[in-house]
Amino acid sequence: MDRRSLLSALGLGMSGFAGCGGAVDSEQSETPTDDGPDRNASAMAEYGIPSTICEEEIRADPGIAAITDPAFGPDWDEITPAPEYRFDDATTLSAEQTVIGLEGPDGTRAYPLAVLYIHEIVNDAFGRTDSGERRPVIVTYCPICRSGLVADRRLDGEPTTFLVSGLLWQPESIRQAASERDNRTFGAGRTGGETDLARGGNLVMYDEATLSYWSQILGEAICGPEAGDRLPIVPSTVTTWGEWRSEHPGTDVLLPPPHSEIVDS
Repeated sequence: MDRRSLLSALGLGMSGFAGCGGAVDSEQSETPTDDGPDRNASAMAEYGIPSTICEEEIRADPGIAAITDPAFGPDWDEITPAPEYRFDDATTLSAEQTVIGLEGPDGTRAYPLAVLYIHEIVNDAFGRTDSGERRPVIVTYCPICRSGLVADRRLDGEPTTFLVSGLLWQPESIRQAASERDNRTFGAGRTGGETDLARGGNLVMYDEATLSYWSQILGEAICGPEAGDRLPIVPSTVTTWGEWRSEHPGTDVLLPPPHSEIVDS
């Protein structure tokens, strides 16, 4: 079962651990491959579920394609979103739908969960770095855990693209609680804005630069050259589209594919 089929079977509100399919033998797990991740694991990887996450290969077709070139507009009134992006068959964004909002010196942006629920990662550039350049960011969401996280996507000062590995990994409960307590992650439902986080198999992202595996709910690398490193968190707001647009009438909002481009499979 691929990730998309799994999510369809679970539904948004399920909190049980979904698990990861596929196994590798011990010989393969001890020998890095040219096209796979560095097998070095952080200490925390071995205490999560599955403890063998760093032995798992990136899925060739995870069924979920990250957005790599987002497009924005003032609303969805001039587009016809595909059925998977609609809520209650509405062809536009309704006021009660949840968005993740960003504010910066050049304006504001809203990222609807209607899109993040399908694609889970948006690679964008928003705000400014210390040198005045556009800041590379990722806006992420895991439907199983109902967890959101917005972070700077630079590694060693260089921007990289984050993609969906097709794997799931559940951190220890104490680490998930610490991430929420420290305002690194937040809970969000498809409507109504904020909600509680759920326990379950969490999105494993990977970066194109090093092929390290990253726990989405922690914003921390669990496998590979970056293991143990954390992404800097970018402040964000979880609210409804109606509330965000009322407070930020000139905001831009993320448009669903095909307006926004996704990674080539």
